[in-house]
Amino acid sequence: MVQAKKALGQHFLTDQSYCRKIVQYAGVQADDVVVEIEPGTGQLTAVLVETAARVVAVEFDRDMVVALGERFSALMPDRLSLVEADVLQFDWPALPVVGRFKLLGNLPYNISTRILRKAIAVKDRMESFTFMVQKEVAERVRARPGSRDYGYFSVLMEYHFERRAGFDVPPGAFTPRPKVMSHVMMLVPKDPADPVPDLEGFERLVSRSFAQPRKTLWNNLRSAGYPAERVKESFEAAAIDSKIRPSHVKLSQYACLSRML
Repeated sequence: MVQAKKALGQHFLTDQSYCRKIVQYAGVQADDVVVEIEPGTGQLTAVLVETAARVVAVEFDRDMVVALGERFSALMPDRLSLVEADVLQFDWPALPVVGRFKLLGNLPYNISTRILRKAIAVKDRMESFTFMVQKEVAERVRARPGSRDYGYFSVLMEYHFERRAGFDVPPGAFTPRPKVMSHVMMLVPKDPADPVPDLEGFERLVSRSFAQPRKTLWNNLRSAGYPAERVKESFEAAAIDSKIRPSHVKLSQYACLSRML
């Protein structure tokens, strides 16, 4: 069996009961096409190929690709396609999939948030994204205004997706055993309730808003170079108090600021 590589943040889900629970939670049906991110040793892949019409697995580790090819050779290429690629560098719009698909993955801990950002590029093609990450990352993804975990990433995910909590997976379900609790959750693409004309500008503004979370939003924006008069006008339009911290500002208010600044 191929060994996990610490440098790649690999922790393989080996408990088959949790693999089946994930596939059931994701709602995978017999006519679905599923794209699996970082299949590792293929424990989750084995359940997916039993359930879905077709699986496309994207794996970075060359040793894993070879092992997966040997394990599932009888199912390739009709039921399973292996793509050897760095998920962070991969051209997601060029995925070898026709039509819509469901995205699944046990995401490497050290690059999980970067992968979630990448998913935005294919949100119009995917039905849902079911993934497993460290529980603290899942809490950041799902956080609401006023909570300690609410930040830039929470706002970004809320803008693009409906965020659904799932279930915890204990360290004992993995090899090697991680030191933290993991959580399975789902993102479902949605049309933004408060669309912004300049998405890059919106992301930049929200990022700058949380540059120093303990400072007020006003001070963060002024430090980022936004003119005082424009900030004042936008705060009035968005009904934002000048003494509020960024963690207490709602998505709709950030969208309003983005349109005005």
